[in-house]
Amino acid sequence: MKHADIEWQQGQPFSNEFEDIYFSREGGPEETDYVFLQQNHLPDRWLSAEPVEQFVVAESGFGTGLNFLVTAQQWLLKTNEQACLNYISIEKFPLSKSDLKQALACWPELEAVSAQLIANYPPAVKGFHHIPLFDGRVVLTLIFAEVEEALQELHASVDAWYLDGFAPDKNPAMWNASVFRQVSRLGKVGTTFSTFTAAGSVRRGLQEAGFTVEKVKGFGKKREMLRGVLTQEAPLQARAPWFALPRPTSRTGGRKHAVVVGAGIAGITTAWSLAKHGWQVDVIERHAAIAQEGSGNPLGLVMPRISLGDSAERAFYDTAFLKSVRELDRLKQQYPELNWQRGGVLQLAGSERVSKQIERLDCAPELAQRVSAEQASDIAGIEIETPALYFPQAGWLDPVQLCRVLLNDAGDNIRLHAQTDVAAIQYIDGAWQLLDARQSLILTAGTVILANAGAANRFLPTAFLPIEQARGQISMIPASAKSSQLRCAICHEGYILPASQGEHVIGASFLAGDRSTESRREEDMENIRQCQAALPGLFTDKTAVSKSRAALRATTADRLPLLGPVADTVFLAENYHDLHKGKRASAYPPVEYLDGLFVNTGHGARGLTSAFLAAEIIAGQLQHEPLAVAETTWQALYPARFQIRKFRKGSVD
Repeated sequence: MKHADIEWQQGQPFSNEFEDIYFSREGGPEETDYVFLQQNHLPDRWLSAEPVEQFVVAESGFGTGLNFLVTAQQWLLKTNEQACLNYISIEKFPLSKSDLKQALACWPELEAVSAQLIANYPPAVKGFHHIPLFDGRVVLTLIFAEVEEALQELHASVDAWYLDGFAPDKNPAMWNASVFRQVSRLGKVGTTFSTFTAAGSVRRGLQEAGFTVEKVKGFGKKREMLRGVLTQEAPLQARAPWFALPRPTSRTGGRKHAVVVGAGIAGITTAWSLAKHGWQVDVIERHAAIAQEGSGNPLGLVMPRISLGDSAERAFYDTAFLKSVRELDRLKQQYPELNWQRGGVLQLAGSERVSKQIERLDCAPELAQRVSAEQASDIAGIEIETPALYFPQAGWLDPVQLCRVLLNDAGDNIRLHAQTDVAAIQYIDGAWQLLDARQSLILTAGTVILANAGAANRFLPTAFLPIEQARGQISMIPASAKSSQLRCAICHEGYILPASQGEHVIGASFLAGDRSTESRREEDMENIRQCQAALPGLFTDKTAVSKSRAALRATTADRLPLLGPVADTVFLAENYHDLHKGKRASAYPPVEYLDGLFVNTGHGARGLTSAFLAAEIIAGQLQHEPLAVAETTWQALYPARFQIRKFRKGSVD
């Protein structure tokens, strides 16, 4: 993404792209309060006889974040601590962090809220950025994209619209009929809007989209502005109904309770995220302790997955990586003992694929940088002989310790049941029963999330999930005089981490379909061979392995997790078997799910990167909050996507 081209005029930002100011010189916060809060009847709508649990504001044009900060400040002052404001904002030309700091310095009265925004402000990476702030009382979803593209990818039920951005005559792409139809689609009867402009084209476009529109006095010297309410939802072409999200349901007695099966990184982050949303969570683990399988390595990498061109895979992993770094940095501040080292990662140009990625790299430098062999050597502290990709915000951590920290952070909201193996699940009388091998009842819950890696499809309702398993073995070797100087992690065919307590973690083998977890000498030797080939002279030929560990990774054919509600396979077959015939989407009914059953698995070797975002996607779906990722990204994570692909190809028996 391109940063906004800012010129500073008398201490205030001016856009050179649109030749317009960012906020009123007569008083920016006062203008926001009048134009957007008051004309949307805020905060009065938050303080009705029945206080709101959550409220969704969507904005076209984030700019300096001024509208967001004024709204967040009022929300924090006026609502109770359990209520959550979801604020969605779209920006094509994001300000750099330095420009953002300078702009917000104009408003010292907002410093208490602006400090958190600045600390968590993402780099200019295209797509969705899910940012919880103020202990989860406010969730900012920043979407860096063209406004029309972003709206088409958005899944939300908006309560109030702030139609901002530069004036219609200077930025017409933000004020066209297609945009207004999307604004209507994302609302409901009663959704309000306000905007600083009174342009006739805007008024007519919103009326055609189903809004009742009125002119009111503008702010300051501006004579008029528009506000209105959605009274008629505009008909739009149906979206693919087989990807529809579960419909909101009322919980018995209003109780928010879930069971998570599996206490690895996927299960613990899911439970933690739900706990942050006020849920009580029971975590069931078949081993005597947490993080004993794929999440049990002494150290693991947190790094992006770079792919050429735009894709759902790239969008997911970009968003997931940046979210993980924000969450880990915050946890490190709160729990200094957490072994999270943001020391950077180098990816050496050892293959044709990586060489192409280095050659064609096109992304924000905060995410990845192309570096020469000389630059890579300076970064690593050892000699590097090839060009590389450098991920400056990436790093490594202790996954077992992270799981412990998250359990501690959640407090009494999570209860762990160790040495408890779930052999079967069944849905009876509106709840899921979890049974052991003797068919004795373990627990009953209305919501169950299966986060038990390759075992998630051992149950009858989830047997259709195409989860594959791959064996991976890491090795630990003593540091040499040269290797002790290594300052960052290095990936080649395998990887090596900087020495910890005199030893390096190197790895890792990848054997698809091999389900053994016994350590093998030949895999240790291969890990050493790969390291010596990529970094000659770092170790001697007599280097020995002090310890090794093998575990299974749950993987999928398209390298993306299986994430979200579990579909009713009988319904899928009965209603979507003829997708290959090309009928219109409107001819099909919305998908039906097994009520309250979710899955979070298939993270492969990237679980430390993807787990936090995956957990938030599930928590958000259970809370019926705006989707934390783009619609096309969600479709690529959808647990029944492989079945849908077969129906589309007509390849189902």
